[in-house]
Amino acid sequence: MFQFLRSNASIPLIIMLVIWGLATFLFVQADIEPFYWELKNQLIGQKLNEGFRMYQDIRDNSGPFSAGFFQLLDALSIPISMNAYWASGLIIFQAFIFQRTIQRFELMPPMGYLPFFIYAVFFHFSLEFIVPSAALLGLSFLMLAWQEIVKQQSTLNVDDRVFLIGLFIGAAGLCYPSYFLFIFWGVLSLVFYSGINIRQMLLVLVGFLIINIITGLVYTYHGNFPYLIQVFQNSAIQFHAPAWEQVKEMAWAYIPALGFAIYGFWKVVENPKIKSTGQKAQQTNLIWIFTGILAIFTLPATASNNVLFFLPALAYFSLNSFFLLKKYWVRELMLWLLIGLTYFSLQWDWKLQENKRIKPSEVSLRNEKLMVLGPQIEAYRYNQMAGPFVNWELSKTLFDELDQFKTIVLLDQYMTQDPPNYIYDPTGKFRRAQNYLPYLQTRYQETTKHLYKRVN
Repeated sequence: MFQFLRSNASIPLIIMLVIWGLATFLFVQADIEPFYWELKNQLIGQKLNEGFRMYQDIRDNSGPFSAGFFQLLDALSIPISMNAYWASGLIIFQAFIFQRTIQRFELMPPMGYLPFFIYAVFFHFSLEFIVPSAALLGLSFLMLAWQEIVKQQSTLNVDDRVFLIGLFIGAAGLCYPSYFLFIFWGVLSLVFYSGINIRQMLLVLVGFLIINIITGLVYTYHGNFPYLIQVFQNSAIQFHAPAWEQVKEMAWAYIPALGFAIYGFWKVVENPKIKSTGQKAQQTNLIWIFTGILAIFTLPATASNNVLFFLPALAYFSLNSFFLLKKYWVRELMLWLLIGLTYFSLQWDWKLQENKRIKPSEVSLRNEKLMVLGPQIEAYRYNQMAGPFVNWELSKTLFDELDQFKTIVLLDQYMTQDPPNYIYDPTGKFRRAQNYLPYLQTRYQETTKHLYKRVN
């Protein structure tokens, strides 16, 4: 199998893509319930296409570019069951960049399509990775930035294309705000391992700033820029340490990739006879890892799919084993071990992820305009969402500040701008809100436990 993947012919790539396509088709046909964040992303797209504004009318911390991507999927009427195809398309795009960069700049000896294979396999250690998410979408821009950085490191004459590095990292941050930190990775990689000058470094920063400034101007024009800042301050641009239990829950999906990467990195340290471009790429990926560790403290939510930005660097380090090991049978064994670990990881993941998938809703309503005051967004599966509360973790603080006048005004705006026919309130927040907005007491009456119906 090692010799097959090392071939430069197109046959290995075609076979891999065919197998990948068939596996994705079978996965989609299995009709597995989506993850909660898949439904959340679909709801964001629906609300945006109804004319509501992100952050002001939809309380969520997805990046502006990611929100636009979800809006596009809804505008094209693509069902949630097709998400695996979109995720596979993004991963294939990233794997091509990974493969092409290693080959074009000779970061390693000729390895055929092995880099593509390793990258693809690493993204199949968990079912959470093959879901289109803000982190996966933004990673595509980070891979483009990595390609440009390697290009500049491979020559003595750095050119003005460094502008694109800042532009790509800025776009990645607008998909997934934690990626804004990778501007430090880009700057340090260029300062340490290229001949960049001060003017070109300013070009990197200009590229990074200009895309953010343009986005800010667009949101200012639509009147919701202050809400964007408020949402990001309360979630995305805020350092917090995840609990140990949350770290363990995230880390299990990365154990196989981490094991291969550590072994590959150890082989590099043991055998430093690598081309200068390869050494620069190794060190650039090491800075990527350190930046990723810092980014963990800015995650909007602690889930495995939110830290998949580690996988490209881990895949790169893992590749070292396949050209530094001399014995052919060991390299062959490692490939089969990788495939076996992927299979068992998916089996284990299938059992663990059951609680993260949409469950049948306790609300029996169908085709009604519904507002849910709680994390039970599965109630929206067969109903039309009303109100802005798509992300309850971000929204619940609003009901803890009802003693503030501006909060009451904002809540009144939500209840009148997009009034629901039913309100499902398992958290008990609505009854408290009725004390501050008396008209809600006569407009909605409790029909069953936690369920309120509009009567006038």
